[in-house]
Amino acid sequence: MLLTLLALTACEPAQKPLAEMIFVRGGVIVEGISPPKDARPLPGGRALVARLWRPGDKVEIGGVGGQAPSRAECVPIAHTPLGDVSRLIAGGGSPPDTSLAFSPDGSLLAVGSYLGELLVLDAWTGEVLQKKTVPEALIKRVAWSPDGRTIYAAEQSPDAMIWAFDAETLKARWSRRLADDVGSSPAPAGVDLFGVYSLPTAFGLEVLPGGDLLVAASHGWNDEGGVRLNRSRILRLSPQGELVAGFPETAADGIFLHPQLDLQGELVALSVTRSASGAAPAGLPFGGMIVLDLVDLSPVAQVRAEPLLPHFESVFVWEASAVSQRDDLIVLGLGDGRVLLRRLDGSERATLSAGAPVMAGEVPISASVGHALIREGEVVYLTSRTTIPWGAASPDLRPPTAHPNENALWVVSPDGETRWTWTGPQALDGVSLAADGRRLLVGAGARDADTREDLFGALVFDLGGETGRGGEERLEAFCATASPIFFRPVMSVDGRVAVAEHPRPDGQGGVKGEYRVTILR
Repeated sequence: MLLTLLALTACEPAQKPLAEMIFVRGGVIVEGISPPKDARPLPGGRALVARLWRPGDKVEIGGVGGQAPSRAECVPIAHTPLGDVSRLIAGGGSPPDTSLAFSPDGSLLAVGSYLGELLVLDAWTGEVLQKKTVPEALIKRVAWSPDGRTIYAAEQSPDAMIWAFDAETLKARWSRRLADDVGSSPAPAGVDLFGVYSLPTAFGLEVLPGGDLLVAASHGWNDEGGVRLNRSRILRLSPQGELVAGFPETAADGIFLHPQLDLQGELVALSVTRSASGAAPAGLPFGGMIVLDLVDLSPVAQVRAEPLLPHFESVFVWEASAVSQRDDLIVLGLGDGRVLLRRLDGSERATLSAGAPVMAGEVPISASVGHALIREGEVVYLTSRTTIPWGAASPDLRPPTAHPNENALWVVSPDGETRWTWTGPQALDGVSLAADGRRLLVGAGARDADTREDLFGALVFDLGGETGRGGEERLEAFCATASPIFFRPVMSVDGRVAVAEHPRPDGQGGVKGEYRVTILR
């Protein structure tokens, strides 16, 4: 609820309110009110006053009082345009890859854009402080060194460079060519909306507490003869870019995706898939995941899933893989809607149907599981909107009804017992833990079921606190945006949320909305 406070004296109804108080998580944003000296100035003449409040509390700031609402607001405080991607969107392309990362102290925001730009923003005002453009590339990942002095950036390009830049000047400290590990392929010729995704890149760029980098280098492309090739390797690099460890010794004939870290247990989980021509090589769990020792990248465990026949002839895994040594737990979410919970020795703890196919009349419907993580003994995962398994019916057929478990956030025990769940009108896509390790960000992206324009943005959930609370009680705020967001929202140490908005088709051959970064509080 936005509280609009009028001055005690009478004023004309058409006049702008003389004072505003917006209750946000851990504070109040004020305008037209004299804030205390320690308030944080915001663009537009507003200020953020740090103030803990509970629903129903009466709060007074600068002589003006208001009553706290039942749930916090989350409002934009800055926008930064990222360029024109209208041709991509109007032509039916996928949302533009955009990587965001707050600096360790939250003062700066690094942005890697689909258009090949690396930007450093003031994370309170959105002002562009530094910018560098990389030709023939998109910036797939960005990350900060623990001391905030270096920004790392990974390209998707023929060379697939990893860069270490001085955070103040964006001058290169060092670089490494990932194409030397996983091969190169030429930039696509002409207008090819999806061609850039055939280039080598890093499907993961993680900075470890001691400063080392973990890089999942992957490449899937067709050679000149039309033969499909895959190459992948995971690397541990020193802060100076030197190779500390690598797996395997030479690039694998497959694709490694999205490393998820268990820092306490010194493990890393990787999704493993394959699109290459010919028979799959032995030794890797294609359609599953592999767990490596984080120190030397030696294999520790693996989980492989069999196709869910007759509806699915193969197994697909995206970002839904995680591991926890403390909980003796491996999690693997699948495109067919199953969630596998296994021990590190590979034995089964539970297999959840989640979004697995059910029949709607004569048509099977399912909801995939593409995002999952483990937090303090609990498994968090998302089910997608309802789909029809590929090949099970006409591709033009729409699902006749919704899957009973579609479009929901789930939190379960290591043995699969549901702790709580949440679903709402937003189209859920992407999960990420905040810097405090307690808040969960869930993206709200493009919609295909209706034309509503008020349900884009990011949702903030509290995963901690007392047990027994349901999903609605744990929803702290909805950070609404004007356009859909890319599925990787991020949160700063003090609770600001950064998202990358992108346009959407307007139904008449054009687009609505803007490609931009929005910072909310």
